[in-house]
Amino acid sequence: MTEKIILYTIIGIAVSTALAFLTKATGKAVASDESGYFNLRMNKLYGIMGIVGSLFGLLFLIFLPLTAGVNDSGVWIGVILMLLIFWGTGIPCLMYYRNHRVTFGDNSIIATNVYGKVKEIKWSDISDIRFKALSGLLVLKTQNEQVKVHQHLVGLSKFVEFIEIKTKWTRKELKVPIGKK
Repeated sequence: MTEKIILYTIIGIAVSTALAFLTKATGKAVASDESGYFNLRMNKLYGIMGIVGSLFGLLFLIFLPLTAGVNDSGVWIGVILMLLIFWGTGIPCLMYYRNHRVTFGDNSIIATNVYGKVKEIKWSDISDIRFKALSGLLVLKTQNEQVKVHQHLVGLSKFVEFIEIKTKWTRKELKVPIGKK
């Protein structure tokens, strides 16, 4: 019983620390490039978690079947479960880190989603903005397009400042968790 309490405490501390680190990075100051655009990327922790999760899944795929016979269905169920857990979290984290970015300036927003698809919208065309707390995505809608911006982008506070300047929505209304500068 005591071991479980210690384990769950360690897990809770690790998750809380990671989330605090990710949230703090959203408040990090970002500078504009030569053309006046700001470039936001995902936190490096996403890349690290993606690599670790993918490697753990690969280790289970290789070594778990070696511990038992090929016809042992329990081992294969274990392999499938471990792959779902580790690859199911690792691969999306890696994809977010590699692909998701947001570039914005005075007139427009260029967002690359998790799959590498690029969309551009104008600030003046935005008709609705919502923050989806469950997915961690800030969804910006125009008449024809929808752009999703992840809450853990480094420097997201600058993007939210632009939202307040360029649209009618405020940080308080959107309820996006942003770290302090």
